[in-house]
Amino acid sequence: MHRRSKRILTGLGIVLVALALAYAILLLRATAQLRQACVALATDGRPLRSAEILGPKVADANNAAVLYRSAILLLKGEPAGDKSLYEQLTGRTWERLGEDQRKQFIGQEAVANALALVEQGTRRPACQLEHDYGDSLHAYQAPVIENMRNIVGIMGARCRWEVQAGRPARAWDLVLTLLRFGDSLRFDPIYDTQFVRLRAIRGACRTIQWLCETAPPDPEHVQAIEDLLKRQDDISLMVRAVDAERLFIGEWFFRQPKEELDKILWKEKEQDRNKIAPPGVLKFNHRLSFLVLAFQPRLIADHAAYLQLMRKRVQLFQGPYRDRKELPELLRPSLWNILTDKLNIANSLDKEFYCGDMATLRLTRAGLALLQYKQAHGVLPPTLDALGVAGLVDPFTEEPLHYRPEGEGFLVYSVGPDRKDNGGTPRPEYQDADPRRKPVDYDIVWRFPNPENRDKPK
Repeated sequence: MHRRSKRILTGLGIVLVALALAYAILLLRATAQLRQACVALATDGRPLRSAEILGPKVADANNAAVLYRSAILLLKGEPAGDKSLYEQLTGRTWERLGEDQRKQFIGQEAVANALALVEQGTRRPACQLEHDYGDSLHAYQAPVIENMRNIVGIMGARCRWEVQAGRPARAWDLVLTLLRFGDSLRFDPIYDTQFVRLRAIRGACRTIQWLCETAPPDPEHVQAIEDLLKRQDDISLMVRAVDAERLFIGEWFFRQPKEELDKILWKEKEQDRNKIAPPGVLKFNHRLSFLVLAFQPRLIADHAAYLQLMRKRVQLFQGPYRDRKELPELLRPSLWNILTDKLNIANSLDKEFYCGDMATLRLTRAGLALLQYKQAHGVLPPTLDALGVAGLVDPFTEEPLHYRPEGEGFLVYSVGPDRKDNGGTPRPEYQDADPRRKPVDYDIVWRFPNPENRDKPK
């Protein structure tokens, strides 16, 4: 019995030593991977500390966000029927309103006063929004982002109302305010804020194309618009936002103590849980999965995989446009990197959306320059080169935008995400949802004049 016990203890000791050795090897390997990922980011010139992105605190007197917040509060405090004016002007409530009701609400003096506050804000030297950095895995889905998106929509609706009221000059002033509002968000570090900025620019560009049908801008407006649009055509702003996401959410998350990680993941599971599952089963499942997720070598390896994926996202933004079929595979972490998959909340089509917005921006710059050229020379130029405007290239191909005169007007277009020249075929407003039908090939187009633009901005 003594000899058998000795053999058992010896065997257990060997097993324990082997397990400890395996653990040490896994830990060393994961740590080396994490170190290599950090070195690769540093070699690329990417920031490794949040302080490198966060600027100093901006005083309220210089902060545009203070006035933007005041504009929202003004609209929220204004009664309009059974809701606040803000509620009537936003979301599904606005979508369900009839045309007469929309005119009634958007034409109120309170809207003019709120947008006057926004305009004042755009004149301030800085815009520092309030964010709860890293408060959850979905820290960017904050009310401040929704408010900024809604300001964009309200300005676009008011612009159309001003034209219908016979005040096109005010509409052009609002377009400039909308562009300046987007410009003021340029250096906010939150990724979603940058898509609000792009939404403001896209909305302004479509409104410009619509306005040109009935009330072309004067040279002063054109120059101001050109200057603002050129400032937005800057991929470094999106790259910086990816870096900020990595630092304010990813790095924050992976550096939490295990007790905090447990609370965060349990909160996420509670929010997303299937209501049918009994709480006891849900809790047991969480405890079991957390034991795997929190295994130190696995956690460090997951952290390294996350940094590698975020580095790849930056490279994809900086590089040429890639086909949408390639991107999901390029940005898909392995099944072993569960937390990386959870943290990778950005859509793989973000570069496509960005290129689409840049195409609309560059078409707008080209179209305004063509209108100015015709006003000065009486005819349209044979090519875009005659305009002397730099940067009029298709972001999907890095080739010049397509252009041809058409009667008294012009057609200028980008080939769009399929990178095929479809002859300037615009995207249909409604596409057949039947998956058996081949989708219509289209380009991103500005045709002038265009009777459809005389009805409403798209």
